[in-house]
Amino acid sequence: MKSDPEDNEAAGGEQVSDEELVERVLTDDYEAFEALVRRYQDKAYRLAFSLVKDESQAQDVVQEAFLNIYRKLDTFSGDAQFGSWIYRVVVNAALMRLRKERRRSEIGLEDTAADVVEEQGTFSDQPSWQTQADEAAENVELREQILAAVDELAPKYQAVFILREVEDLSLAEIGEVLELTEGAVKSRLHRARLHLRAALEPYLGRSETIT
Repeated sequence: MKSDPEDNEAAGGEQVSDEELVERVLTDDYEAFEALVRRYQDKAYRLAFSLVKDESQAQDVVQEAFLNIYRKLDTFSGDAQFGSWIYRVVVNAALMRLRKERRRSEIGLEDTAADVVEEQGTFSDQPSWQTQADEAAENVELREQILAAVDELAPKYQAVFILREVEDLSLAEIGEVLELTEGAVKSRLHRARLHLRAALEPYLGRSETIT
């Protein structure tokens, strides 16, 4: 009888690495896969729910993602962290479901505004409106508007924004998850923030133009 990897950890041993669990799964140790699921299922669900905004849909996404992970585990090369690979599979499953069910319409962000900002080089990774939003966090109406604005983002921008602002991944880590260059990640993040800034200006009392 094979021992449960997490039982070994609970007994005071060192935590079994993701890579070791993957190796065990590839030798038909299904309990090792169950240990991986337990390790990542909460993060996977949180990410899926952030994208699909529905508990049942999120559960389906996570189930589908872990099924795909199990089927394709032998393709995991180890070049990226296993956690980043899981994020990638979950994001892909969520975006596929959104496209299939057309639950959200693609929103084209204003290319002209983004180009002007990028050319002038004045767009900060921590724009001033974000500080104001933090200071007004007790405002229920504002929180609702923030959530609504994030929900309106096109999926490819929303995925980058959520991975950065909710999951707190670095630009490099997001690039690994979405298979994008850091430059592409930064560009999508800028566009997402431009959209949110424009959507929230009426609630933040800002009248000045974007510079």
